[in-house]
Amino acid sequence: MQRRDFLSLPLAFSAQAAVRRPRVAAVLTIFTPNSHADVFMMRLLQGYRLNKKTYLPRLDLVSMYVDQFPPTDMARDLAEEYGFRIYPTIAEAVRAGKARTDLDGVAIIGEHGDYPSNEMGQKLYPRKEFFEQVAQVMRQDGHVAPVYVDKHFSYSWEKARWMYDTARELKMPLMAGSTVSLAWRVPPLELSPADDLEQALVVGFGDTDAYGFHCLEALQAIVEKRKGGETGVASVQAFTGPKVWELGNQGVWSRELLEAALARTPSRVPGKPEELVKQPVLFLVNYRDGLKGRVLISNGLLRSWAFAAYRKPSRRILSTDCRIQFQLHGHWGFMVRNFEELVVNGRLPNPVERTLLTTGVLSFAFQSLHRGGVEIPTPMLDIRYRS
Repeated sequence: MQRRDFLSLPLAFSAQAAVRRPRVAAVLTIFTPNSHADVFMMRLLQGYRLNKKTYLPRLDLVSMYVDQFPPTDMARDLAEEYGFRIYPTIAEAVRAGKARTDLDGVAIIGEHGDYPSNEMGQKLYPRKEFFEQVAQVMRQDGHVAPVYVDKHFSYSWEKARWMYDTARELKMPLMAGSTVSLAWRVPPLELSPADDLEQALVVGFGDTDAYGFHCLEALQAIVEKRKGGETGVASVQAFTGPKVWELGNQGVWSRELLEAALARTPSRVPGKPEELVKQPVLFLVNYRDGLKGRVLISNGLLRSWAFAAYRKPSRRILSTDCRIQFQLHGHWGFMVRNFEELVVNGRLPNPVERTLLTTGVLSFAFQSLHRGGVEIPTPMLDIRYRS
């Protein structure tokens, strides 16, 4: 919703503002146009439109920490306009000017900004470090509130597991993940508890780090509902370059599923994938129950996240296209709504174990790529849950 639309609703907003709303803080790497902070925080501040309906804000942003202030920073102007305060430390932001925190929630958005990458090509965003400081304040002050962590927990499995375990220790309601897992599926596709799968493939695009995670969450959000629920991942392997197509020819991943997935997206570029995609990336996700998960990152072939799977025992193909709104970012309304529901009603929108698992798979996929495609056993990803 644009600000002019927001200002056209004074009576409705005034009536809602008369009721005390939960107070939240934001901890951000950066707040610039079209950053994750922008597309999330502006909806939190202004409200949003979702599926032809307008939703007004349900939370009050009272404090913020921002790690970096480039020339295009939006935070300072918005603080003046909306009345929240930017603090120099995370602890001060979580306490919001008081001796002890009493906030109702915290949003951590550690995406975008000027941060280094490691030797494997992973961006070293300080999500774990931000979370650790938030958790420390809550532990010290004896007041635990829901926390949202944008995207995956960390580039490091060890850091991600520490975050998850700390949240459980504190009994902290924890929300995380990708907006792609919340996006519109065309046609609608939701597995039933009776659906058993043989192989499931997601074909997507983008940077292997930032968008590889989106691919994994698109995959996991669908397959976690299969027969028996989620039982974890036994091993991870990753390849890039011509080897990817060779493995397709050998049947390691299904070209039939690739074509079924691509048939669902209007963004497909006509032509042979081998000719269009200069540097494909393949993740082999071998689940503990025998399901073969496959992710194909194919820049130049499409601009969405398309899914296809073989159902057992018939080998009937199920397929859908996970679509976001690239220009309007309207799909971010789902994430804001989920955060509001978590803070207001205590409802976790989806199992946080999903993001713990996908974080681990992505971390080990980078290790496999860095080591030339070796298969990495992942007993630590024995993560079981039902969605």
